[in-house]
Amino acid sequence: MNAARDGRRETDLREWRTGEGKVLGARIPPPRDGHLSAAVPPGLGPESPARVPEVSDRFWTLPNAISLARIALIPVLILSILAWDDPPLALWLLGVLVISDWLDGKIARLWNMRSTWGERLDPIADRILVAAVPVAFAVAGYIPVWIVVVLIARDLLLTATLPVYRRRGLDPEVTYLGKAATFALFWSLPLLLAGHAGVPGGQAFQLVGEACLYWGVGLYAWSGGIYVWQAWRIARAVPPRGVRSADVGAPDGV
Repeated sequence: MNAARDGRRETDLREWRTGEGKVLGARIPPPRDGHLSAAVPPGLGPESPARVPEVSDRFWTLPNAISLARIALIPVLILSILAWDDPPLALWLLGVLVISDWLDGKIARLWNMRSTWGERLDPIADRILVAAVPVAFAVAGYIPVWIVVVLIARDLLLTATLPVYRRRGLDPEVTYLGKAATFALFWSLPLLLAGHAGVPGGQAFQLVGEACLYWGVGLYAWSGGIYVWQAWRIARAVPPRGVRSADVGAPDGV
């Protein structure tokens, strides 16, 4: 009798583990992390599908207005560095630009103001800032010229891969490595500028800024190589629109 009961208990546990067990006619979901105590009714645990926030087509939203203001403020920053020779003003403007870059995304997420325009404007503002400000820094003598050459060459190389995605109706996948590179470059610029603005502890700020700059440039180049490799894989594996898959060679080694 005990052996039969033990055998039935093992069967029940096996069915529970495979998600086939039932209690009063209700199916028991598979346990999480291998523990039977972690099994919960559907809809009550973290396995429930998260609600995806809607993305609207509105143009005039607060996050988009912040992105537009950031784009308009970049030429003023360039003038403060090259024409007016006013590093303290440039430092304030650059601080506003960096904070606004964080602020528009935060507002869009908290107040559900995500839009297709915002997804375009924010990267455009970032690209202009990352391209224009290092050029101004190089002209002013704040950073070496070769860094600007690497940054521009990387962006041009990525621009050349865009037709690969467009011909296939795809969008490039943004990597966390590229985001980390942009983050390091963003913070290197105000730190370097603080060293030239005469703020207290400017030398320490400049050293940290140089470390962030070289780290960011390295990550920027590395992520660029990954983007190019991804484009090459997609070009070999996915046929362009209007081309039959049988006309495209098999993607060897992908």
